[in-house]
Amino acid sequence: MVQAAVGIKCRDCAKLPRSARVTLKPEVAAKAVAAAFAVGSGFGVVLAVVGGYGLGFFTFVIAYFVGLMTGRAVLSAAGRYRAPATAWVAAAGAAWAYVVPAIVIAIATGGAVRVGAQGIGILIAGFIAHREVLG
Repeated sequence: MVQAAVGIKCRDCAKLPRSARVTLKPEVAAKAVAAAFAVGSGFGVVLAVVGGYGLGFFTFVIAYFVGLMTGRAVLSAAGRYRAPATAWVAAAGAAWAYVVPAIVIAIATGGAVRVGAQGIGILIAGFIAHREVLG
């Protein structure tokens, strides 16, 4: 008899089935990273064209939408695998969506990268993407 998560079981019954020991395979992880990078880059370009700094309160709504779409894209690319690893991939992709316009605007204006609305957008989008993947 062995102690299991639901009580004491015999050794045969305590073994987890193979389906309960699912892990994220490297090729699926690569698809998830590619999806996060693609969606983040797409939103980043759109935010850079629209003007990522001067959106005011609407920044919160856009950040929520960016996080939601990035989380769903990563979850779909990962085969609906909900784990902390895929959640952090989604959060990084959502953050990338706000790093791209910061770099583009800094290059276009010839100045340094400013962290005003972009920092708030990174935090909101990353949190929403992380939460979307973990469910």
